[in-house]
Amino acid sequence: MRKLSSYIFLIIFIASFFTYPVPTKAVSNATTLAGLRKDLAAFEAQKKANDSKKKMTQSEIKQKNNDIASANKEIENSEVKIEDAKKTIETTGEKIKEYEAKTEEIMDFYQLMMGDNSYLEFVTDSSSMTELIMRLDAVEQLIDYNQDQLVTLENLIKENEQKQVDLIKYEKELNANIESYEKKIKELNSEYLELSDISVDIDSDIKSQKDAIKTYEQMGCKETETLEACIARTSSSTWLKPVPKGRINSLFGRRNGGNGVSSNHSGIDIGVAEGTQVLSSTVGTVVTTFRTNCGGNQVYVQSYVGGKPYVVLYAHLLKVSVKTGQTVNQNTTIGYSGGYSTSTRHGGYDKCTTGAHLHVSVSQTVYKNYSNYVAHLINPPGYPKTKGAWFYSRYQWFD
Repeated sequence: MRKLSSYIFLIIFIASFFTYPVPTKAVSNATTLAGLRKDLAAFEAQKKANDSKKKMTQSEIKQKNNDIASANKEIENSEVKIEDAKKTIETTGEKIKEYEAKTEEIMDFYQLMMGDNSYLEFVTDSSSMTELIMRLDAVEQLIDYNQDQLVTLENLIKENEQKQVDLIKYEKELNANIESYEKKIKELNSEYLELSDISVDIDSDIKSQKDAIKTYEQMGCKETETLEACIARTSSSTWLKPVPKGRINSLFGRRNGGNGVSSNHSGIDIGVAEGTQVLSSTVGTVVTTFRTNCGGNQVYVQSYVGGKPYVVLYAHLLKVSVKTGQTVNQNTTIGYSGGYSTSTRHGGYDKCTTGAHLHVSVSQTVYKNYSNYVAHLINPPGYPKTKGAWFYSRYQWFD
């Protein structure tokens, strides 16, 4: 999904300036002011639901991060246990060697006595049968004891070796869990970004739709009157250029953005000196204005030309000279062109321009919200169709 800034209209970075935009979920099909109000309420409810889901997603991400922290702690504990098991095995191994040495000594002594008179003397010197039996058993019991200790120690070694195996297996499971948690966090972060994009998108539509409703109210549109009929009361018979002369730096449609990357340009770029006066191409009403860090100052004018509704966008303005709801004619100054000093490359705030120019986009529609605007973009009429071509009059027309 598109990456957006905190500015509520930065969707224009992708939609209006670099790619031919895809309408968002907030496209309005309303034909009247009453319908526009109804859609606005639905969009606001959609935003509320989206914000709620964002909070839930953030909570899930937090929980998974806690799970990862717990798993890492378990791994640390497991590694300590593995080290303890290794030490126990080493210690036990040393004890086994000691017992083996003692048993060997006893066995040697036993064998020596069995073949020596001293053993007979040891046995026959007994004062009673009980003492005789006890003396006969003594050596064998000592040997048995050492053998039992050896078995115990060997079992302990086996137990610790198995513990090592189990702990290593447990570590692998913990690492697998961590990998799973990290994957889930990545998915949740992606979902959160998408939700954030949608939220900003909706914010853009809500803000611009509120502007539109206010504008149509000021125009005197009736609740059940079609918006097209309302705006038709202020119409133009012709299109004029917004500047007396200019060079077409970039055309509408597919264009090469450099490094082998191409995109769809939603309007045309007119090369003019920064600070050039920009006049309205049509008679109409300013339906909304705003400024973003991608596109700069922008003005949207709702017009009705030749029996059809159009919205004209003027972007990368150094200064705006009109307000939302203001009626304009073809001699009204919209603002002054920018694009150079406003560029981030030259110390400005607009990261979507590198040089002085005026961006002009045209949408064949009644303005309802931004999504509706981008859904009906057309090639601005009457301009040269060749990149690098010039026009030398506001009245010059190119088929």
